[in-house]
Amino acid sequence: MERKTIAVSLFALGIALAFAGCSQSITEKSIASAADAVADMPPRPETAYKESYEAWYEERAYPNKEIDWDKWPLAVAHRDSMKVVTPGAMDGIGGWEFMGPVNLPVPYRIYYGQGTTSGRINDIAFDPSNPSTYYLAAATGGIWKTTNGGQTWTPLSDDWPFLAVNSVAVHPTNSDTVFAGTGDFNGNYPYSFGLRKSTDGGQSWTTIGQAQFGNFAIRRIMIDPDNPNRMMLTAGKGKDYWGYLYRSLDGGDTWSVSLNQYAAWTDVEYSAPYPNGGRWYYASGLDSGGQVWRSGDRGATWTKLNPPLPTSFQGSVEIAASKVERATVYLLAGQPRKIYKSTDAGQNWTDITTGFPNGNNNYNWSQHSYDFYIETSYRMEGETPVDVVYVGLIDIAQSPDGGATWQSIGLTYTNNALTHNDQHMIRVNPNNPNQLLVGNDGGVYMLNYNPTNNTWNFDTSLNKFLGVTQFYKGDFHPTNMARMIGGTQDNATPASTGDLQNWRNVGGGDGGFSAIRQDNANVQYATSQNLGVYRTTNNWNSSTSITPSTGSDRKAFIAPIVLRPDNQNFLFAGTNYLWRYSQSTNAWTARLGGQELSVSGTVRSIAIARTDGNTIYTGSNNGELWMTRDGGSTWKQINSGSPGLPNRFIRHIEVHPSNPTKVFVALSGTGTPHIWRCDNTDATTRVWVSMDGSGASGLPDIPAQAIALHPMSPDKSLFVATDIGVFYTNDGGSTWMNGTAPLGLPNVQVNDLKFVPGQKSLYAVTWGRGIWRLPIQYWTPPPGGAVPR
Repeated sequence: MERKTIAVSLFALGIALAFAGCSQSITEKSIASAADAVADMPPRPETAYKESYEAWYEERAYPNKEIDWDKWPLAVAHRDSMKVVTPGAMDGIGGWEFMGPVNLPVPYRIYYGQGTTSGRINDIAFDPSNPSTYYLAAATGGIWKTTNGGQTWTPLSDDWPFLAVNSVAVHPTNSDTVFAGTGDFNGNYPYSFGLRKSTDGGQSWTTIGQAQFGNFAIRRIMIDPDNPNRMMLTAGKGKDYWGYLYRSLDGGDTWSVSLNQYAAWTDVEYSAPYPNGGRWYYASGLDSGGQVWRSGDRGATWTKLNPPLPTSFQGSVEIAASKVERATVYLLAGQPRKIYKSTDAGQNWTDITTGFPNGNNNYNWSQHSYDFYIETSYRMEGETPVDVVYVGLIDIAQSPDGGATWQSIGLTYTNNALTHNDQHMIRVNPNNPNQLLVGNDGGVYMLNYNPTNNTWNFDTSLNKFLGVTQFYKGDFHPTNMARMIGGTQDNATPASTGDLQNWRNVGGGDGGFSAIRQDNANVQYATSQNLGVYRTTNNWNSSTSITPSTGSDRKAFIAPIVLRPDNQNFLFAGTNYLWRYSQSTNAWTARLGGQELSVSGTVRSIAIARTDGNTIYTGSNNGELWMTRDGGSTWKQINSGSPGLPNRFIRHIEVHPSNPTKVFVALSGTGTPHIWRCDNTDATTRVWVSMDGSGASGLPDIPAQAIALHPMSPDKSLFVATDIGVFYTNDGGSTWMNGTAPLGLPNVQVNDLKFVPGQKSLYAVTWGRGIWRLPIQYWTPPPGGAVPR
């Protein structure tokens, strides 16, 4: 089949089509209008994944509409060939240590459920031979294993090129053989490098099929229970979006296309066996009208099925075969908000959605292309097995009678919520049909169902030691390593208030920037999406909302805040203007100087000079860098010069600790250097100097997220956070070293870096592996103690 050619960015495909539920067929013309349809998506009161993903995509694409995904594997190869930072070298650098969160409670019950929370889980697998052993695939946190029922977890993939994983499967008769599918289909992140296989329970891995499906996310892996050498996998989204169904006949060592039909394939399932040993295979995929197929010869040939789906692009289509009724199969279709059932192997379909818990204004379906899953189990009525159907959307719904009736079992968007929102996976224990593992934005949960009296409960303790939290930003106590805070995707604002083994959760929704007063650490600030701001004066024993009324100002989904280093009574926040909060008056001063700091975008970074609090810098998502020398009364734009800064998303600004007119800037995007320095921002003609180096010892061409200047050598020694880890220079950027896996930090996206002089520590805030600390011993804090940040 000829590959579909569509002149549109993956941004439109990944966001507009995925979230909008367009009413047109997918054509070049309709995709443009699909982008407008995103606005019709009902926002969640507490968080909307669509907005988080839009922000993530925008910063990497700007000034283009599409991201150049080819840069990521090139950057990984570059990183892995670089000179490495050696622990204990003359720079006094130690090894990275995981700090948390650990035992993180939910912030409140509605949307979050009960017990502990961690981060998004895309897939889960039981070990059929060991009842206490499970594997899970964390969205951007890799593969994890427990051998004690979730009491503790071990990461198995921290040294992989990327940590985005969407699927995991265990061999049905040899539990040492495990497969993992890379990429993040559910989250639309395109990092992928094929299939991984382990033959020793996850201790070591080999890569398979990278050339065939390395540009796709692998959403599902199926192993035939009658012949485990026969396998199927689904590929789609990722860099190339339109994938195939693949089949292996030798236990996953080699693969070939099983169905010559392009789609973003979501699932492949096998039916209950017939007396002659035969089984149906079913497959589902995203496309115009959806793709639903059936095979009667174990994937050798396929027949297209025709459930009553709209002809428009279907952004969530998933199949589930009955485990007891050979010809019964179920279909989840998100765009029309329907559940269908067939009892003749897909020839005819019946709508069984009546009574389904849709929520007010169909809220349960409102992110149906981000959170969608359908699974079957069974219960016994005397000697007769009866289908039990589970559907994961925002909430979890269950039908105990094959679709005749429905009930909410997660109660997720109520004050009696039992589990976290946004379901991505439900797996049935192969040895107990009434026990299931659930994966969602909060982590992993054990669901126990009692069919006799139709009751259920969730074990919410499995996330205590699962370190896969996706952080945006963080801040740290000046001297106490057990006190820190940071904002996360869909898991509010975790805070360690003195006990690293028992964290707290403050704020709500998606957290964001945070701040700790360095002169009085009991005063802290947290944010939520769209510049919700919260303040505590007693280490989060209580808190107050101080969210500014910003009127018509534009605000980033994750908007910046920062404390003034030399007078921490003042907090600054960015919209398309700069705002200032005074703790002493409990009031905001709006739009400092009346100067709009981004003509069409928003402020994304703020930096204030430590030695002159009236010198403030702001950077925007469309490359505008502004400066004030009088506390915001007057401003000048300084991204121009000879040379000037490239036109890229400004991710971070760092001011030299002793020179307020010397700044360092980190840029996102690709195709240009990422770390820049200006030695005199007061100059009439500013000179911006690239610090990326060149060649094999230079920085990879990958988005930079943050800069941390070594307190004792700020002109020469810098750490930089990027999408593929942390890099270090001790010669002012002439050469760089890899400071990620060689020092023990997983190969994960790092969103923030902060030096804490009073602790002799550098902190890394990661997108999928929590918060880490790097001890740096060979220096002494300046006289008088810690320097305010």
